[in-house]
Amino acid sequence: MQYTLLVTGSPYQSKACHTALRFIQAAMKKHPNSIRGVFFYEDAVLIGNQITQPPRDEINLTKAWQALAIEHDIPLYLCIAAAVRRGILNEDESRRYELEQHSLAEHFQLEGLGTLVDLMNSTNKIIQFR
Repeated sequence: MQYTLLVTGSPYQSKACHTALRFIQAAMKKHPNSIRGVFFYEDAVLIGNQITQPPRDEINLTKAWQALAIEHDIPLYLCIAAAVRRGILNEDESRRYELEQHSLAEHFQLEGLGTLVDLMNSTNKIIQFR
């Protein structure tokens, strides 16, 4: 069985990103390759901001997600409209808006809602964390 995760809760205002991360870690121990992808939407896209610096005594959720993506080869998608609205841009979007900098963290990618639909259509279940 394959799952798609939809994360909509802010990494700073809810436990959605943290809970989804723990869910994937547990799922991958029992069923490797059971997660097809993670789509971050609404305020959850803030997880992909490379310049966010949490306090040193707190987990760095962005780095934890990056490590998970590397270890298990899980794609991490940010809704492009929600991300750009919140100042998270990759190099292409920065050029498009004539900006000199970008803020998208490595191992995250900007994608449209069509990617979420594709994930939903190609997996058995979608699980939302908000």
